[in-house]
Amino acid sequence: MTNDIKSSLEQINEVSRQLLSRMLSLYNQSQVSPESSNELLSDESTSNSEILENKLTDLMANRDSLVRSLFEKNTHEEITKELNLLNEMISLDSELSKQSKAYKQLLAEQVIKLKKSKKVSKSYQKY
Repeated sequence: MTNDIKSSLEQINEVSRQLLSRMLSLYNQSQVSPESSNELLSDESTSNSEILENKLTDLMANRDSLVRSLFEKNTHEEITKELNLLNEMISLDSELSKQSKAYKQLLAEQVIKLKKSKKVSKSYQKY
């Protein structure tokens, strides 16, 4: 039973690291300068971004099912026997939450910039 828990935790941690890596990649890709904003709207760039987002979604769903399975099939006492792996999972989860918030903030800022640019262009069209 302990080996199952250990392998489950190792698998969860590996998926968490993959998810974190992809999130960081997407975050860095989203931080574009104003000069390259036209590139962001290109079909190729959008397609790559969608592929990366789909991979993120798949990894999140996989991680969620692994975590749920671990806690549904095992008791608290059984899981705490693998304290090092459990602490690593908690640490990775904390980092994932932190990166998610940062990415959410970046997206919110980009939406605000986009809305402002649309307002400016509409006001110029009036004249």
